Amino acid sequence: MMMVLITGAASGIGLALSLICLQKEFSVIMVDNNDEKLNVEARQLNNQFPNRVIKKTCDLTQADAVNTLAQELYQQISHIDWIFNNAGIIGSLAPLWELTPEQIQQVFAVNIFGMTNVIQAFMPFLFKQRQPSHIINMASLYAICTSSQVASYSMSKHAVLALSESLHFDLQRLAKPIAVSVVLPSFTDTSLLTPSSTDPVSPFQQSLNLLMAHSRPTMDVASQIIDEVEQKKFYIFPDKEVKGYAEERLNAMISQNNPHLNAIEKLMTSLIKRDEKRRKKSS
Repeated sequence: MMMVLITGAASGIGLALSLICLQKEFSVIMVDNNDEKLNVEARQLNNQFPNRVIKKTCDLTQADAVNTLAQELYQQISHIDWIFNNAGIIGSLAPLWELTPEQIQQVFAVNIFGMTNVIQAFMPFLFKQRQPSHIINMASLYAICTSSQVASYSMSKHAVLALSESLHFDLQRLAKPIAVSVVLPSFTDTSLLTPSSTDPVSPFQQSLNLLMAHSRPTMDVASQIIDEVEQKKFYIFPDKEVKGYAEERLNAMISQNNPHLNAIEKLMTSLIKRDEKRRKKSS
């Protein structure tokens, strides 16, 4: 039976991936740092698909905790076929000069070092197991284009793309039976933009939340991701317009022009201007 590990599995794309994998008669290891949410979702899925759900609460930013997770799992199971490095946060939305070092570090701690911790902890076991395996890293359209207010998130997702490409070359050089994919989705109806309970929600944040709520459903995105993982595609584009952003950026680089004013930046600029007008009226 296929065994699939999914981080950030208690919500959003991670939860959708969990459900689809179970519908395909795979077993799923659901990993999340939100113990309460994970318990609720894992219990519901286990009721639908008995004895095929393993849940593990883990803070992926802590290397020791991830190492312990890998060791404990491989005492229970013999192999993992797919690892979805899906956990991620968007962090604070602000121009780069307004972000604190701690805010930037928080985003990298989850989006990059959490992913790195998973790969480093599980790789020795993947090398030893008999079955081939596949690591799928969740990037974003922000891995190949940028826009206002998302400096730390965009930097981290660019790093996910570079990490994935480098990992691919390292594994190919050693002729290891481990495939790599990187997923570059556009906006999806997830809780990625949900702030912490202590963070104020600005009109700009509210506008983005509304945009996300009307974006492509997570089950639709997750289904396409799995289809392309099964085809062993390296670059996975659930939303085909993201290919256009990549082409626009490459053309601007080759022509040595300023960064292309992509559709995402136009949208962000519009939302920011609307927010500024609201603030002026209220002051």
